[in-house]
Amino acid sequence: MSANMGLQVKDPFDPNRALIRMSWNKYNLYSLATRTKPDDLSRKSVYQQKWAAKRELRAYHVPNITERQLIQRHWSVQLPLQQLTQDEKDRLPPVQALGFAETERRLDVVVFRSHFASSVWQARKTVVEGHVMVNGEKCEYPARRLEDGDMVTVDPAMVPTLVGPTKVTREFKAVEYMAPWMFIPAYLEVDYNTCSTVFLRTPLPQPDMVEVPSPFPPDWHQLAYEWYSSIVKKKESIRTKHALKPPVVIEGQTLKLKQKFAEIRLRDQKNLLENRFKIKEENARKAKEDKERAAQKTETVDA
Repeated sequence: MSANMGLQVKDPFDPNRALIRMSWNKYNLYSLATRTKPDDLSRKSVYQQKWAAKRELRAYHVPNITERQLIQRHWSVQLPLQQLTQDEKDRLPPVQALGFAETERRLDVVVFRSHFASSVWQARKTVVEGHVMVNGEKCEYPARRLEDGDMVTVDPAMVPTLVGPTKVTREFKAVEYMAPWMFIPAYLEVDYNTCSTVFLRTPLPQPDMVEVPSPFPPDWHQLAYEWYSSIVKKKESIRTKHALKPPVVIEGQTLKLKQKFAEIRLRDQKNLLENRFKIKEENARKAKEDKERAAQKTETVDA
């Protein structure tokens, strides 16, 4: 895998790990078929539950990017909402199940969801090689965030389900193991005649369903949301905390130290200033007393 293909995964279909991926690969289908029910997380600690959920969900939704890229580009603590009746609200799954909704706007994910690629890695390769257009213009950036109403068009020669020598004579031919992935999310409008897709809107909470396609239950999405959101909030609090603190100045130079050493240095500077102020007050008091004694002596001599 080249450097332009993003995060390199040694063996995405390792049977020992049995992680479910966005792929039509037969080994991936075996992993999906053998996991007839989700793992029981109730016997694990809260930390272990969150870690296990985020491991499985990240392997499925964004296996081709790092966690840092996920948090910086595609993670939002704010979740999409819409107006619903009280009865519909009572039937809603946990809204945190939409934690990965932002990743559904990625160009490579949309190409895979539209069945124009056999895996998210193949979709990324198709984009990088210049076979995909967005609103009529070539786009070679797989992580491009699509806006509502954007149209994605793929070269028919790159679609695995179309076979034939020319564009006119190409016909649909089913690919093995593709059946479990042959669904279209509600936020996409796919036209197979023109090999194009329109991104309609962001996934929204719906009664009795989760619009983000996933083989995992909403409770797992909730755990993964809590895992990544805690990281985002911690980074924001640290950033705000450092922004409010005065810079560390040593011998006229402003230095950037680690948080632990910066706090120690700032505390030392504060104590030094307090000691200087106390010494200054003490010297002023002594000078005042000396002045009063000198005045008393002068009055005694004159008398």
